[in-house]
Amino acid sequence: MLTISKRTVLAILLVLQLMGTTNGSATTAQNIDLFAAVRAADVAAIDSAVKSGLDINARDNWGRTPLIVSIQQGKMSVFEALLSGRAQVNLTDNWGRTPLLVAAQFKNTLALRRLLQAGADINTANKNDITPLIAAVQSGNRESAELLLIAGASLDLQDNLGWTALMWAADRNDLAIVKMLLTRGADASKTARDRSTALDVSKRCGADAALVSLLEARTMVAGTPDADKVADCKTPSTIVAEKTTVKVQPVLDPTRISKGAANAPVTIVKYTDFQCPYCSYGAKTIEEVMARYEGQVRLVVKHFPLKIHPAAVPSALYFEAIALQSPKKAWQFYDKLFADQHQLSGGEEYLQNTAANLGIDMKRLEQDARTPENFARIAADLKEIERFRFDGVPVFVINGTILMGAQPPQKFFDVIDAALRDALKQK
Repeated sequence: MLTISKRTVLAILLVLQLMGTTNGSATTAQNIDLFAAVRAADVAAIDSAVKSGLDINARDNWGRTPLIVSIQQGKMSVFEALLSGRAQVNLTDNWGRTPLLVAAQFKNTLALRRLLQAGADINTANKNDITPLIAAVQSGNRESAELLLIAGASLDLQDNLGWTALMWAADRNDLAIVKMLLTRGADASKTARDRSTALDVSKRCGADAALVSLLEARTMVAGTPDADKVADCKTPSTIVAEKTTVKVQPVLDPTRISKGAANAPVTIVKYTDFQCPYCSYGAKTIEEVMARYEGQVRLVVKHFPLKIHPAAVPSALYFEAIALQSPKKAWQFYDKLFADQHQLSGGEEYLQNTAANLGIDMKRLEQDARTPENFARIAADLKEIERFRFDGVPVFVINGTILMGAQPPQKFFDVIDAALRDALKQK
């Protein structure tokens, strides 16, 4: 039976855990000691550092404060010490996450409760426009969602996909949270970017009949949604370096598979997580981009598996291992995982079945997935991500220009058109 070594997965997760808690040259030695004390849960050292006047809100390379790091690592004694030391509760990291949002994502209800008591902003969203309420619903944490609602969290704010908390609850087939949101006045007729409602989402994911019936009773049926009911589809303010000289240059390994013409003037490097819904949306957007710019754009995938997604590391290892057998089948595997993302909850058995159905040599896959070279490729991606200080997914680098988050297609069109103009000038 093909299984990814737990040791390999843990090693990659250890790299992820260390990323973002190592400080760069811009951070003083004193602050490095502060972050080291946070990682070691050394409350006495933290108290001493605060009393000596060190900046309790110092930032690491990822823009994280000690308070955010303490929540991510689940070290509540450290968290309480930092709060007592007057750590600011509304500072964001480079991806726009507040401590409250991190607590919701990591299902840390105790930290979330304390942050609300300390006056944390309840609606500040990250670069995928995920609010703390949406994050709590995505993680299935009903208690945290209820605490946020009691504190006054906005019910119908939408993320970059145009999804509300109600849509995510429907997607999870979580009847209890759906009832709670509707009782508090969630708008069931709100529509996402693709104009689907929570009811549409529930039917698409095969939700229980009781949940579907409840949403049917609360959704206004109309042939065409009213203008004020259509998702905002706002242009997210998450584009970076579009009109500046700031560029990054990812390493392009010639042995790595790519999609599109090898000599295309524009290369998109996508940093992704197979279990991230915003990465799934990004994959659909890239399909549209590739069709529009056929022969002019190629795609290279790199891996940024998040700790909150248990299937992300095995999925990345499988993708790279399958690529050694057949680039074509690797891309089919890639498309299948994003198309059936819910199935990833089935763990490695689902990955095995998907690979087998594609006609992959499973014995060879077992060997290739476990090789040091396969592990090293993902580790190299993580090191590059650390060097560029990316702190969320998806991220796209288009001929050096960075797009962060689940951007609409037009954002890609604008950047690619500019890149093609630059390519013509250089001829």
